[in-house]
Amino acid sequence: MTLHSFMEMCKRGNRKYYYRGQVLIVLRWHDALNVEKAAETLRDRLIIRLALFVGMRAHEITDASIEDFDFINGWVLISHGHFAGPRFAAVDDKTLLLIQDYVGQRKHGPLITRRNGQPISRFIVYYVIRKAGKKSGFRSLGTIGPNVLKRAFATEWLRKKGNIRLLQKQLGHVHLESTAHYLMFLPEEVKAEHSRLFGQFLAVQAWRERVE
Repeated sequence: MTLHSFMEMCKRGNRKYYYRGQVLIVLRWHDALNVEKAAETLRDRLIIRLALFVGMRAHEITDASIEDFDFINGWVLISHGHFAGPRFAAVDDKTLLLIQDYVGQRKHGPLITRRNGQPISRFIVYYVIRKAGKKSGFRSLGTIGPNVLKRAFATEWLRKKGNIRLLQKQLGHVHLESTAHYLMFLPEEVKAEHSRLFGQFLAVQAWRERVE
């Protein structure tokens, strides 16, 4: 990636990064919300929200069952999670309402299904998000999948000063280092914190030098 193209990404706020040899796309939060708005069906919108507002991976979405969700307390039990194993993840109220609208009278079985009642595949999850991403205008950034929306969720959590260890639990990371790498996508937050910690000190020091 050239310096020019990186700067153009920064101006738009949507960026590409290289991490361990892979190109990673990071969307601004309001642009990620536009991906949800581009969903064509209730099913597609639910798939997008599970990635964007819960941080679920593609296989976690396809493996989810209706009985995994606690609609009273706002939890989902992700039985086949990441390397950390099963975990409870928080679910926002709007997503829970969408789930209730989508499943209707069904009480058990796969959360998101095909027309024949069988669970959807990971391919469908990627296809739905990719289609909504293109519809919302993100063709130049490359392929937008569930990991891109999960990345937007994690960076927004940290941007809002959310607890990083609780984010670790939400995403099912074994090591905190896996969660901390999302901080690399927040250079403006690092700059703001640096200014808060050291900016005033440097200004006072410069004033003392002039006085003395």
